[in-house]
Amino acid sequence: MNSIIDLMKQNVVLGDGGYLIELERRGYVDSGSDREKVGTGRGSGQFTPEVAIENPQALRELHQEFLNAGSQVLQALTFFGTREKLNRAGYGAETENINAAAVKLAKEVAVNKALVAGSVSRTQLTEREGMSSLGKSRDHIAEQIRLLKDAGVDFLILETFFHLAEIKVALEEAATAQLPAIATMSFRPLITHCTDGYTPADCAKIMADLGAIAVGANCEQDPKRMLPLLRKMRAATQVPIAAQPAAFHTTDLCHSFTRLPAFPDDLETIQVSRSEFIAFGKIAKDEGIGFLGGCCGCNAAYIRSLARGIQQAQ
Repeated sequence: MNSIIDLMKQNVVLGDGGYLIELERRGYVDSGSDREKVGTGRGSGQFTPEVAIENPQALRELHQEFLNAGSQVLQALTFFGTREKLNRAGYGAETENINAAAVKLAKEVAVNKALVAGSVSRTQLTEREGMSSLGKSRDHIAEQIRLLKDAGVDFLILETFFHLAEIKVALEEAATAQLPAIATMSFRPLITHCTDGYTPADCAKIMADLGAIAVGANCEQDPKRMLPLLRKMRAATQVPIAAQPAAFHTTDLCHSFTRLPAFPDDLETIQVSRSEFIAFGKIAKDEGIGFLGGCCGCNAAYIRSLARGIQQAQ
């Protein structure tokens, strides 16, 4: 297959959707809400990817659903797959096995029909311990990137980083591993700044300067709420924009669904309709979006809606 860089030169590349919340809804992932308050912004909650070794068939089926919906990229379920996060969920000793199994499953489904990306997310150390923890974050992120490279991913998607300082570390480690990386920030509680104070435009420029092959945003906002910040990113850089919106409504006072009372156990009350994703797919190319997928709340029906929108725009 063509590389992700070549595919983005040809058209909008369609990614996949959200895994952990969808698998939690199906009964295979623990949200952690029975043990601690989730959505505090302090690195609480579980949502870890041990399903890759405990219920691999459930993950395989979800990969297949996304592929059937039109995904050109399948993400290995390695989100929150650093040893630090897995340690807190009781799975630290399985770090190597979880990452390797997740990539293997995605590759088995993708065969020659889709690329496989390794998902690398924040460690949550910055939220829990502050900027002094960046050295520890680097060690954990570097370890996971090595595991993903060894498992044979085609490229990386760095996603759901709230601090620009931490995604800078991830981009540096991706460059050391010589793996292409799409870099997407998440913005909360408002889309105006990331947690360490940088605007979307600042984030886009800095991530592109560090070698990201596409920059953008993922999670927290639905397509309509995310679009203004994507436009600011597009104006600040020449690399393609990447967008993976969530399928949940937010409010004018809080642009972050994980900070709303509905998270994590009442998300059905704020679910976005698929029509908004069709509309987003229609405008993706004109907005400079090179990589388009979904995040939390996006099952195969939402990815199929993005595909319909992209097709209708052609």
